[in-house]
Amino acid sequence: MPSFPDNFENNSSGGFNLDMRLEGIESFRKSLEKYFFSEATVRNCASNNLGVNLAVELECNLSLVEMLFHFNRGTWGNFSQSYSSFTAVLEKFRTENLVSIDIEELSILFKDTRIIINKIYEKSIPEQLESILGEMGKHYVHFSKGLSETPYEIYVPVFEEDCSESDFFLRTIESGNHSQKDYFNYWGLYFESEDDAIIYDLQASHLENGDLYMLNTD
Repeated sequence: MPSFPDNFENNSSGGFNLDMRLEGIESFRKSLEKYFFSEATVRNCASNNLGVNLAVELECNLSLVEMLFHFNRGTWGNFSQSYSSFTAVLEKFRTENLVSIDIEELSILFKDTRIIINKIYEKSIPEQLESILGEMGKHYVHFSKGLSETPYEIYVPVFEEDCSESDFFLRTIESGNHSQKDYFNYWGLYFESEDDAIIYDLQASHLENGDLYMLNTD
């Protein structure tokens, strides 16, 4: 399971420079809270003197279905307003600092589930978040077992490691040579009714039993 380090302002691990101060961090956090109806926490995930990768956690007092309803109406996430979208507020945050800033992991905690989205290339999360949520709405009936059970955790994305007649293995990996389509191949799901992870194949709209390998990115 992914875990978040301590707040980056008080974190001396991972090569983070305590003399580094990010301008506009509070404004960025408050914008996220406003647009996503959430309490936002922003932490350092990995950093050096040239750049900072952040872990962002949003705690939202909505169910997944309620969020999708508001998202489809354009009232959750503010994606229809380009000047104040997630990408725009992050870009404004970037311009206020001399170091590169990106989102390594976005975790959204709803009343019934938690969505964990991992970076797979530079700026991949802000660029693809709207599309990921749109696909989540389209596929909800399928990955919720015909509306009978909502997974309590959704990992986006997972990657195929090995596929044979008897075994189907997928894993999440560090950012590498990947493209936006990789967000829309496989997701990893955890259900209360299942002991192990379930793989959701978006291309086939199909749930598949499998082993989900979570690599340590520290």
